Amino acid sequence: MNQFIEYTSKTHLFNLVDQTDNRLSFVDIHYIYRAVNKIYVKALNRAYSEIVGHHVEEVLGKEVFYNVIKPYLDRALAGEEVSYESWFTFAHAKRVYLLVRYHPVYDEDNIIGVVVTGTDITERKKLEDEKALQDKLFLQQARMAQIGEMVAFVAHQWRRPLHTLSTYLLRMRRRLVEQSCECIDDELGRSEEILEHLSHSLESLYHFHSDKAGVVNVKISVEEVKRLLEPHLNTANITLEIDLSGEMTIDTKVPSSRLLHLYSVFIENAIEALEKSDRIDKKITLSGWEDGEAVSVDIHDNGDGMTHEQARMIFEAGISTKRNDGHGYGLYFARKILSEQFGGSVKLIQNEAGACFRLNFPKNIE
Repeated sequence: MNQFIEYTSKTHLFNLVDQTDNRLSFVDIHYIYRAVNKIYVKALNRAYSEIVGHHVEEVLGKEVFYNVIKPYLDRALAGEEVSYESWFTFAHAKRVYLLVRYHPVYDEDNIIGVVVTGTDITERKKLEDEKALQDKLFLQQARMAQIGEMVAFVAHQWRRPLHTLSTYLLRMRRRLVEQSCECIDDELGRSEEILEHLSHSLESLYHFHSDKAGVVNVKISVEEVKRLLEPHLNTANITLEIDLSGEMTIDTKVPSSRLLHLYSVFIENAIEALEKSDRIDKKITLSGWEDGEAVSVDIHDNGDGMTHEQARMIFEAGISTKRNDGHGYGLYFARKILSEQFGGSVKLIQNEAGACFRLNFPKNIE
């Protein structure tokens, strides 16, 4: 009876091992295969006799063995349970992405080999890679759209000053011809102011697309964004007030332009909200504070706010509160960048007068 139970138990065990979708093998301390299950044989597209009794290098290839498998096997043979993921290209089988686990096997106090479990997660990896690629493409599209908007802002911002500057220069030329030089000093002063203003605009645009990282002054960054958004603010008759300490800084290894992008997205969102409002005294207020190792910035508009449903979905991809051609990726990517690249967060605060986005950043971002 005991022999029967032992026999059936082993038979069931072998059946279980062969029926699993995982690739199972036992490798001894000399890197020799001592046992494999059916799925392992099928996956490698080799005969059982071509695997069991042979060195791992001989079965899987020299490059795979030394560059991928051996370092992990050595750790397992030293007593460590090891888990890792990797792409594998075998000589007689298709390329797969495996989750591999190594479990040391002991005979009393001595390790005699390693049980290797390989789970095929190729499809999951492809889906993850595809999603990562889509996110990257969306980010690039959002950045290109932002560049286009910034160029449009600068073009709009420069058109009138350049026209005015041209007029002053024309007047000065005419007065020099007429030898009437009384107003030239005044017009030269105004021309210099215009040139300084245009120079600041160019500098802001440069920072907006700079890859420079390091210590970023929060107030200066916001003022640069304000300069670039001035045409939009003036056209919409909106006042932007900045109530930030000049001492607030964020030390980041992320390009500072990303920070300007974030401010720009949330300020533009506030501008668009106010454009739909019938209020006369349209205003956006930026305030902030430091709390230990964190910096918080509130971007608050005094518009009409949003519905509960809009507030619930505001950070979802493809959701837009714009009336016409909004694509709905600005706030989605802004939160994604803030979370994944800055390690921060954003919270929508609804109140009676408008809406407030609270941005939180670590002071030191790795």
